Amino acid sequence: MKWYEITVNTNTEGADLIADAFFSIGCVGGVKIIDKNDVIDIIKHNKMWDYVDEALLQSIDTVQVSGYVSQDEKDRKLDELKGRLNELTQFGVMYSEIVIVEIDDELWHETWKKYYRPIDAGRYVVIPKWIKYETSDRIKILMDPGMAFGTGEHESTRMCLELMSEIDFVNKDVIDVGTGSGILGIGAIKSGAKSCYMCDIDSVAVKAAQENAVLNEIADKVDIELADLLQKDIVADVVLANLTAGILKRLAIGLSKHMKANGVLICSGIIHERKEAVIQAFEENGFHLEKSITMGEWNALKFLWI
Repeated sequence: MKWYEITVNTNTEGADLIADAFFSIGCVGGVKIIDKNDVIDIIKHNKMWDYVDEALLQSIDTVQVSGYVSQDEKDRKLDELKGRLNELTQFGVMYSEIVIVEIDDELWHETWKKYYRPIDAGRYVVIPKWIKYETSDRIKILMDPGMAFGTGEHESTRMCLELMSEIDFVNKDVIDVGTGSGILGIGAIKSGAKSCYMCDIDSVAVKAAQENAVLNEIADKVDIELADLLQKDIVADVVLANLTAGILKRLAIGLSKHMKANGVLICSGIIHERKEAVIQAFEENGFHLEKSITMGEWNALKFLWI
């Protein structure tokens, strides 16, 4: 299968919002931002590397935000992205051009495999399926994410696992919205959950989640399908949603009908600037914020539904 990297040239002020647009259309493999101002900020705060190539910094004129799509979904997702970008321009977000480049699928997979290592997060350890790793004190989640988002490396995923470590999942029904690689739903089942409904708008993610469910020997306890947010008429004790601020605000409307009494919601993928808006959206719909944690530029929230 062919894959394409879509890059939007923008500025520092618009980078996070454009990254949010990429996430909202279900870009696989996460989103990449190249911004020399990030390096300059590190230098200003005396968190300097041993060597910084000034010529390299000078060669980067714009901020580049990139996402990855499959050949089958390229045209549809490009149209969706353009729609999101047009909406953002109404709020002053600027971008100059969109560049599309075909990438080598085999090279992609083999390159990131070299750097993907077991990751500890709370009571969990996320282990690439090709690595032998023994542990007796953590719940093992085996992963082969392929092009799907959710390797455990991103701060938003690690924070979800951290907050999940505080929950008693035994005999609980769980929903994992925007499941990606399936990492959170699988973690819930391996923590004792009775069932987990997992959905995503990306067909590549659904396939990866299904394969990872089999890999972790929990496929009989999960229902994985291609769907946008919560279209199914189901309820759960715990809802997991590692998405973006804009999508979470959509999710907040009507989520209560999917929550059992004394239910728990864990959501992540929220940049600092959008945190209060997400909290307000859920509180306006009857949820009560119990805990907030931060890692890097990202936030995760734990809500209670009484």
